[in-house]
Amino acid sequence: MGARQADSGDIDFIVAAYRSAFAFGRGRTIEYLQNTGLENFHVIEHSARPAAVFALIETGHWFCGRVVPACNIAHVAISPEYRGTGLAGTILDVAAAAALQRGAAVASLFASTRPLYRRSGFELAGSEIIYEADTSELYKIKDRFRCRPVVGEGVLPAIAPIYGKHCRTETGVLERSPAHWNALLQGMGDELATFVFEGEGEDIGYVVLDTSNSECLVLRDWVSLSGSSSRDILKFLGTFSTVYPRVRWHGAPQDALIFAMPDKGWRLVHQEEFLMRIVSPKQALVARGYECGSASLRLDIVGDAQRHSLLLSVENGFATCVEAVSGPADITVGLAQFATLFSGFRSAYFLEKAGWIAGDFAAIKRCHDIFSGPAPWVGEHF
Repeated sequence: MGARQADSGDIDFIVAAYRSAFAFGRGRTIEYLQNTGLENFHVIEHSARPAAVFALIETGHWFCGRVVPACNIAHVAISPEYRGTGLAGTILDVAAAAALQRGAAVASLFASTRPLYRRSGFELAGSEIIYEADTSELYKIKDRFRCRPVVGEGVLPAIAPIYGKHCRTETGVLERSPAHWNALLQGMGDELATFVFEGEGEDIGYVVLDTSNSECLVLRDWVSLSGSSSRDILKFLGTFSTVYPRVRWHGAPQDALIFAMPDKGWRLVHQEEFLMRIVSPKQALVARGYECGSASLRLDIVGDAQRHSLLLSVENGFATCVEAVSGPADITVGLAQFATLFSGFRSAYFLEKAGWIAGDFAAIKRCHDIFSGPAPWVGEHF
C-alpha cells in the first residue's frame, strides 16, 4: 500500500471514485478539484493501482484568540472493489501522518461512519449547526440598517477582514484557506449576492446570500461583530419576506442571530459534530490560547503505541509545554479522548464522570479551568 500526491493523470480515477462514493457527476467533481486544488489530493495505491483518494486541506482552528495549525481531511472515497478490506483505517493514518508532515497539530473531518473514525483516533470536537427562521418574523424588527453590495473580485477583500475579527472571539472556527473560500463563494453569479453592513464608519458584518431556492433564502456565509449588526442583518433579511418564506444559516451554539431574534419563529434544523485527532499534543497545547490566568498541569496522554507525558504551564493566555520525565500525572487521558478535552467540546468534569479522564478533584477542576471557553463550532461543512 502506498500513498502519493495526485496529478492530472488521476482525474479520471477521482471522477469515478466520487461518482461511486458520493454520486457526483463529472462536472461537480472537476469543479471541486478546481476549487480545492489538485495538489491537495492524495491517491492511495494497492499493487500499483489507485484504490482510494482523499483531500487534505491546510487550515487552522481558532481557540481563544489563537490559531492551531490543522488539516481538514475531506471527501475520502474508496473504489468499490477495495471496500470492506480495512483500507479506511490505513487511509486515516496516512492522512494524519501527512497532516503532521505539513506542520499541522490536529487533523479534523466530518465522519460518515463515526465508529470507524473513532477507532482511528478521532473524537467529537465541535458542532455544525444549521438554523432556520421565518422571514415574516424578521420584518417586525424596527432597526434601520446601512449596507452596501460588493461584487466580483471585490467580495473576498471586503469580507475576509471582517471574518478575521470574528474568529478572534470564537472557538473551533476555521482559519480559512483558499479552498474554503472557493467553496463558499463558488458560482458568484446572479444567484449569489454579498452585502457588507456598516456602522459608525466601520464594517460590522456581512452576508453572502444564495437566492437559488425560492422556498428558502440561504446565507452561504455571514458574520456579525455586534448586537446592532445582528439586528441589522435580521432586518435586512426580513425585507425578503415577500419572496422567501424562510431563511437558513450556519450558526454557533450561542448564536448571535438567534439571540437578536425579536420573538419565536426560528428552529434548529440540523446538527452534527466534526471530529478531531491530535497529531502532535505538545504542538497543539502550545499553539492554542487559554482564558485562564496562571495554571499548570501534568498530563499523561496515552495512545496505543505512544505516551506523551507533558507539563503544561499557562500564563496570561499563552502556554509552554515540556516533556515531563518524572513525577506523577495530574490528569491521565487517552490520546483519542484528548481531542474532545482539548477543543472544549466536553468539560473535564463531564469527561471525568464519563470515565474518559482520571485525576483527583483539584486536578479535574484545574483541567476544567484551563480548557474552558465558548463552545466550539464551525460555520461550514468541510
